[in-house]
Amino acid sequence: MSQKFDPIKSKNDNERSEFWDKYSKNFVAIVNARSTKSYLKGEIYLCEKFLRSEKGKNGKFLKLDLWNEAHHTEILKYIHKNYDEVYGIDISPHVVEQANKNLKKNDIKATTVVGDLRKMPFPDNTFDYLYTMGTIEHLPEPIVAMKEISRVLTKGGKAVVGVPNKYEWFGKSLALDLFAYLGIKEDGYEFSFGWKQLEKELNESGLRLIEKEGPYFMPWPIRAADWFLSQRFPKLCFLFYPFIYISDFFSRFNFFRKNGSLIAAIVIKD
Repeated sequence: MSQKFDPIKSKNDNERSEFWDKYSKNFVAIVNARSTKSYLKGEIYLCEKFLRSEKGKNGKFLKLDLWNEAHHTEILKYIHKNYDEVYGIDISPHVVEQANKNLKKNDIKATTVVGDLRKMPFPDNTFDYLYTMGTIEHLPEPIVAMKEISRVLTKGGKAVVGVPNKYEWFGKSLALDLFAYLGIKEDGYEFSFGWKQLEKELNESGLRLIEKEGPYFMPWPIRAADWFLSQRFPKLCFLFYPFIYISDFFSRFNFFRKNGSLIAAIVIKD
């Protein structure tokens, strides 16, 4: 049993926009899940360490996809003060609308636009820093988005490009493919990458890998269970706290982070 519509198989922008609109409207936010807080800590770490000038507040920052601002870690709430100007883009008008509400609530000044990451409405050489995590794998052609990242970055600009790890130790990519095939995974199939493939495609896009990283190390069954419980049975979330605390410990070490469920390439445009 497979889905009638899968976003990575459709090149129709309107269909994909409508799909993510509908998915967003039916999605129960997971901001307060304990595993989300671990994820957020990792996102802050990546931005603070790799996407900041040594002189402090500086430059233009672009966030690809605003799902987190609408439903998840709200990463911009914690890092927006590091930059002169903050921008965000998402293909879903509903996601942008919800993100704008949360940004306004937190008194965050950001310019948000509705658009496709494969053809962003920004001039060449616009942004000094760019962040994307768990996004481009949902596109029909992730490498096209990588080339767009390179195009909109300034020379010497840096980006964090995070994608699912094809070789995650607990078989997440295989499990998600099975769930998508069975119709259990509502957002359909997604691409995943090993480090070798990711570096190759980034190089082809004009981006040089300077560091292998990851936001955190957490076996996907733990994350999935915490996610499910936080949405359906929040009073039972404590059952998985010990496993999350153990995962947090391993997340202190780069070796585990760069082999987690999400891998993050730190890249520069030469």
